Amino acid sequence: MRRLTENLNVAARLWRTAVLGLLLPLLAASALAQVTVKLELQKSRFLPRESMLAKLEIVNFSGQTLVFGEDDHWLQFQIESETGEEITPISDPPPVKGRFTVESSIRATKEVDIAPHYALERAGRYTLTATVHIKQWGKQLIAKPVKFDITNGTVLWQQIFGLPLKKGDPPGQPKQIRRYVLQQAKRLRAMSLYARVDNGLGGKVHRVLPICPMVSFNKPTAQVGPKSNLHVLCQTGAREFNYSVIDPEGKIIKRRHYLIATNRPRLNFKKGQIYVAGGFELTRRDDIPSINKNGEAPKLIVPGNEPKPIPNIQPPLPLPPKRTGN
Repeated sequence: MRRLTENLNVAARLWRTAVLGLLLPLLAASALAQVTVKLELQKSRFLPRESMLAKLEIVNFSGQTLVFGEDDHWLQFQIESETGEEITPISDPPPVKGRFTVESSIRATKEVDIAPHYALERAGRYTLTATVHIKQWGKQLIAKPVKFDITNGTVLWQQIFGLPLKKGDPPGQPKQIRRYVLQQAKRLRAMSLYARVDNGLGGKVHRVLPICPMVSFNKPTAQVGPKSNLHVLCQTGAREFNYSVIDPEGKIIKRRHYLIATNRPRLNFKKGQIYVAGGFELTRRDDIPSINKNGEAPKLIVPGNEPKPIPNIQPPLPLPPKRTGN
């Protein structure tokens, strides 16, 4: 009898172990199904080597707090061409550093610029995929792939220039030669002007950045200044112009807006400096640097357009009839 009881206990333990072995994967799969990841790009068309900001959204309804970023490989990207060829990164995969937690019923987002890590030079359609590794579960989630196009813009202007000598460098030929290129391409269904900074045809691309929207009936004007900065004046509307200054690293260091007044804005050179002559300078929120003294964005002054109440006008009281003497 005792041996029978022991055999029954062993069988019960084996049965519980088998049931747990079957339930654990199901429970893990059920919890995994309550975590979703979504991948987005800010647009679907890019110039070769243009900044490509990928946004990953994590939504957690698993009932547990998830931990990410304990290593640099919790988020991985993969790009394929329309023929299925995988694009090999030209540098280490983009690291997404920083530990963070996502509590249950919370939505978290991460943004990564993947353009510096892939040589996307050829025009065509590509597919971007993101894989998220959940280390505490030993599982991974794959976001729905996103398709995008690489298109060649139209070159409007280009100029080779030398980097200015640093303090202590001996005079002579510049050590580094770079090139500014102005291109036009469609951005969000409108024609836009882009600047490209590279080492020349076929050389390293340092940056591709949008400058401003542009009109088709007036080409932008550009000049390279004494400090090797690029000065660009571009018409953005029927009467408005954008003036931007870009340094050799591809960063916009100045931005102003002008309106056609008695004469049109134009680039001028005087006393070793390039500046905008003519037109009327406007104040905008995207001015670089801000014109405000405290460095804050300029406040827009908008006239009040709220409807005013209609006055309640009473009809005039009739005058009493005049008395006539007998």
